[in-house]
Amino acid sequence: MRSVKRLGLILVAAAGAELAIWIVPLSSAPRQVDRAQLVKAAVPIDFGAPYTANFFAFLNDAVGQASIVELGESIHVTAEFPRARLRLVQHLHEALGFDVLALEGSLTQAWLAQEYLYRSDEPVERRVERAQELAWFKLWNTTEMRELMAYVEASRRTAKPLYLSSFDVQTGASAEFGMGPSVVEALADSLEAFGSAPPDAHVGKRELVSGLAPVVQCPIGSSAGLGAAKQSALATIDGLQRWIDNIAPTVTRERPAAHLAALRLIPDNLRDHVTLCGQASTWQRTRDELNAENALVLRDQVSTAHKIILWAHHSHVSYNSTGDRTPSMGQHIRESVGRSVYTIGLFAGGGHFLDVAPLSVHDLPAINKVGVERLLASVGQPSYFINLLTLPTDDASAGWLVPQGSRMEGRWTRSTVLARDFDGAIYLQRVSPGTGMVGDGPMLVLRVFGFFVEHLLGTAIVLITWAILLLLSVFRFIRHRLSLQQPR
Repeated sequence: MRSVKRLGLILVAAAGAELAIWIVPLSSAPRQVDRAQLVKAAVPIDFGAPYTANFFAFLNDAVGQASIVELGESIHVTAEFPRARLRLVQHLHEALGFDVLALEGSLTQAWLAQEYLYRSDEPVERRVERAQELAWFKLWNTTEMRELMAYVEASRRTAKPLYLSSFDVQTGASAEFGMGPSVVEALADSLEAFGSAPPDAHVGKRELVSGLAPVVQCPIGSSAGLGAAKQSALATIDGLQRWIDNIAPTVTRERPAAHLAALRLIPDNLRDHVTLCGQASTWQRTRDELNAENALVLRDQVSTAHKIILWAHHSHVSYNSTGDRTPSMGQHIRESVGRSVYTIGLFAGGGHFLDVAPLSVHDLPAINKVGVERLLASVGQPSYFINLLTLPTDDASAGWLVPQGSRMEGRWTRSTVLARDFDGAIYLQRVSPGTGMVGDGPMLVLRVFGFFVEHLLGTAIVLITWAILLLLSVFRFIRHRLSLQQPR
C-alpha cells in the first residue's frame, strides 16, 4: 500500500514537472472589433469542391499586377495544405497566366523531372509518381503532393502548360537522389540524349560525376567547404555550361523554350551550391539570398509570361517584418520588387500532423496558444481566404498589426505580424497528416510514438519509477525467501 501511495505521489510530481516545462503562455482572445473586420473580409472556400474559376475570382483583385505569388505553409506534411494550394495554383495558372511553378530542391532535379515527363511513355500514374520522386524531398512524396505533379503533367497537353522548376540550390535533395552523385549521372545521361559535349569542354559523364560529386555531397552547414575540390568543381561546371551550349539547338527543336531556359540556368545553380558549401554560420541566410535571386531569374528568363508561383514553408516566404529573424527569401524579394510579389500564408486551427524530426504523429497544440491562428479561427468559417491588404491599418493595436505567436511546424511557434508578413491568408479549420509516405500500420505506431515524444519527461519518470518499484519488489521477495531459509 505504501508503495502504491508513493507511486501516486511520484506520478503527480511527474505530471506537475512536465506541465511546468511544456506550459506555453496563452494568447489573448481576439477583440470583437477585430473579429468583425475579419468576418467582413473573409471569403469562404470549399476546397473539396471541383475547381471553377468563379469560385476563386477573389484572387484576381488580390494578386493584381503581381508577377510573383508565394504560397506558404506553416506545417509540412499535411493532407489539406497541398490540396488547398493546388486550387490556388490552378487559378493562377489558368485564369491569371502564371506559367512557372517553383519549389525547393534545385534546378537540376526539377529539370530532370520535367525532362522525364517529356520523354517517358510509361502509364500516366507511374510517370507522375516517378517525376515526384525525382523532383522533391522525401517529405513531399505524399499522395496529396502527387496531385500537384499530376496537374503539371496534365497541363503539358494544353496550349499553356505549367512548367515545373525550383528556386533552390540543394542539388540532389530529392527522394530519388538523396544528396548523392546519382543526380549528376542522371543529368549526364539526359544531356547525352541530346548530344555530346564539345572536345574543348573536357567533360563527359565520368568527369561530370567526379567533379561535381563533392558539391552534391557537401554536408549542410559544413565549415570545411569543398577545400581542394572547389576549383575542380568550378572547372567542371564551366565544362557543363559549354556542353549545354553545344546541345542547345537540339533542345530547342525538341523541347519548349522554358525547358532550354531552365537548362541554361543549371550551371549557375550549381555554382550557387558551391557558394553554399562551407557556410556553416550563415547557411540559411546565404541559401535564402540565393533563392531570392534565382526566383527573379526564373521570372525573367524561364517564364514566358514573366509570372511565377513559389511554393515553400512560411520560414522562406514571409517578409520578416520585425527584422528579428534570418532574412527570408520573401523578405529579399519584397525589398527587390515591392508589390510585384504577393504572398499567401496557410494556417490551421487544429487537427494533427506528421512531424519529421523525429518521425512521429502529434496533435496540434491548443489554438489558444497561437495568437494568429486564434485570431483567424474567430471568423467561424471552416475554410476561407482574406486579402490582408484590405484590412484597416488606422488602429495600431489591431490583431493583424501586432506581433503574435504563429505555428512553426506543429509544436513550435514564431512571432508573426499577420498583415505585415503576408499579403493574404488561407485558414483551414483542421489538418491531418499527408498520406502515402507512411503506411496505415506504421502511421498508428507513429501516433503512439508521438504521444511519448510529447510527454517525454513524464514518460521517462514513470518508467524509471516503475523500474525502481520492480527492483524493490524483487529485493523484498529475495529477502523474504532468505529469511525463510534461516534456521529457527
